[in-house]
Amino acid sequence: MLEKNDMIRLIEDAVTKSPYNNFRAMGNPEEPMWDSPIVGFAAGDDPYFRHYKDTIGEFYWLPRDVFRLGTGEEAEDGQLTVISVGFPQTVTTKKDQRNAAGMPSERWLYTRGEWEKLIFRISSDIVERLKARGVQAVSLDSIRTFSRQTSPKFGMASNWSHRHTAFIAGLGTFGLSDGLITEKGKAMRFTTIIIKGNVEPTVRPYGDHHAYCKFYTENRCGACITRCPVKAITRDGHDKERCSDYLEKIKHEIGPDFVRNSEYISGCGLCQSKVPCQDRIPK
Repeated sequence: MLEKNDMIRLIEDAVTKSPYNNFRAMGNPEEPMWDSPIVGFAAGDDPYFRHYKDTIGEFYWLPRDVFRLGTGEEAEDGQLTVISVGFPQTVTTKKDQRNAAGMPSERWLYTRGEWEKLIFRISSDIVERLKARGVQAVSLDSIRTFSRQTSPKFGMASNWSHRHTAFIAGLGTFGLSDGLITEKGKAMRFTTIIIKGNVEPTVRPYGDHHAYCKFYTENRCGACITRCPVKAITRDGHDKERCSDYLEKIKHEIGPDFVRNSEYISGCGLCQSKVPCQDRIPK
């Protein structure tokens, strides 16, 4: 088994040197689309994974389910390690997004539209690099049955949550808008790699899933409330249905041509910019 630091370097190298991690779609093939990633590790039998399945719905996968779907082989959760990889938006993209209002910036829309294609290629490369070093691995984003589901308790959900996995792996906690606040801020996207073997889990430096959000810990801030163009964020939390309706409106009605006339999935992310947790954990 590779040492943890060797795995982190392997993942960082796969992301930063990927020929797909750039703004080629915008005519800037030399400009990285995503900054160097952050990486966290969780034990496959961490109780949180079972807790999610029990509370979200029977459709929610355990690590062993992902491993079986990706490799065709059986393994117990205790034999697996779950790796969470976070992709921070670049300084330039966040600057453009800060200046946007009502409609996300063009650069942000490109990062969302290119995401599925990019993360499939990068995560597949990470898996192949791990296999070449003798580590059996599977990428969550390569599993075709990964899809949207409906939770009896929470409504809109899916078979797996990258952000909830990142929380388990010690990378961050949730804010009022449901975004994950990390050491690199909230302007992030995530993926998950599961390997067979035991790697020391990342210590969670928090005891509560809202520990980094000043709205919950100190009853102040709420900057993301005013950033949302459709009032999908209130003091009561994040209305996922209203948020999703706005994304559909961008895709089919009000978005730029390169979103409406393409296979892009639309994004917004205004609540992840021009807020105290955009770049860091708020002091």
